[in-house]
Amino acid sequence: MHPLKRLQLLAFLALLGATPVLAQEDAGDDPDSTAAQTDMMSGIDWSVGLRGSYAANTLTGGKPSLSLTPEVSLVLEGESGQTIYGSGAEIIVDASKQARIADLHAGIEHSYKFSASTLLEGSINGQLTQADRDSSDLPVNTLYAPIVFDGATQASITQDMGRFDGKLTLDGHRQMRTATTLEDLSTIDNSNLNYWQGGATLRLGYELSPVLSTFIEGEFSAQKFDAVDPTLLVYLDGRRYELRGGVSYAKGSIVSAEASVGRAWLNYFDASLTDQQSWVYNANVTVRPDETLSLTGALDTTLGPSESVAGDTDAAYTLTGAANYQVNPWITLRGSANWDYTITLGTGDIASGYGFGVGLDYRSSRHIVWTADYNFDRENAPPTPQNDTHTVMVGVRVTR
Repeated sequence: MHPLKRLQLLAFLALLGATPVLAQEDAGDDPDSTAAQTDMMSGIDWSVGLRGSYAANTLTGGKPSLSLTPEVSLVLEGESGQTIYGSGAEIIVDASKQARIADLHAGIEHSYKFSASTLLEGSINGQLTQADRDSSDLPVNTLYAPIVFDGATQASITQDMGRFDGKLTLDGHRQMRTATTLEDLSTIDNSNLNYWQGGATLRLGYELSPVLSTFIEGEFSAQKFDAVDPTLLVYLDGRRYELRGGVSYAKGSIVSAEASVGRAWLNYFDASLTDQQSWVYNANVTVRPDETLSLTGALDTTLGPSESVAGDTDAAYTLTGAANYQVNPWITLRGSANWDYTITLGTGDIASGYGFGVGLDYRSSRHIVWTADYNFDRENAPPTPQNDTHTVMVGVRVTR
């Protein structure tokens, strides 16, 4: 099936899935018979956004586009648990009037308080994405970018043991992508990038004081690819181990922060590949001094097969931050920044980038929010030339 037709079919199925939820919300002919259902559905929320944007970058020049972004969610509360259902999409029409579903996602999250000291949590999420054909990581003569599926499931149990606490997490991940279609209608097979991954994480913590705790965390995961690497003709399957220690700080809902450092090892199953290890750093902070201001930041480290050098290993570091300030009930200011640094451990090659953005939300009524944004991004991944992108966006969102 042609990639565009496949996307249209998936969009149709997503709309069918959302229809029962919206129909239940709009049903009001018989208030008595639906009273109990209305109480249960009190957590329904939905929104539809329309956004126009113009992006200009060093490699491909300027490009306008129009985006439609529907979202729907449902929260069900119980005596001991909560279930959250959510789905949404981003449909983009570019200057050549070609439409693509840039994002289609759905998920379920559930938490259950088994006892006063035991919490069970689980989630299942799926997402389909398709990049712009002019994306810098695709061939310049791309006609249709590959469709990427990401599926993830996670289950965890948290046990409070007084000043000690423990958390065990099991997770699984599946990623698949279709072929890349070029302008001459030839294709590039991407099956070597498809993989299964599963793992477990154990965290043990100790409360030093009511606001300060220390912890140690160990993680194991295994990755299995569908096909051999086309350059080396071997599988890049491997096992990843990680051990970190850190501290966490929490003061009510005002401040929460965590920082850890440790070591990660990636051992390949194939003996012809070189095992690697690296220092890993992780941190996050959230500051909410009052209802009008929110500040967040995070540092993450990943270790995995290299995306640029066949058979090598990449250590990637990502730093992100965001700020929201509600000036008054009608105006909210937003800001964000990001930085990434990737080093290929065997060759020493370095790729880096950074970006920042500012935005404004204006609520003209209870159900209508107008938005304006400016974003700048810089990519520097030799031998590809440096690529700077400036994006201006304006839009409106209708909410429930």
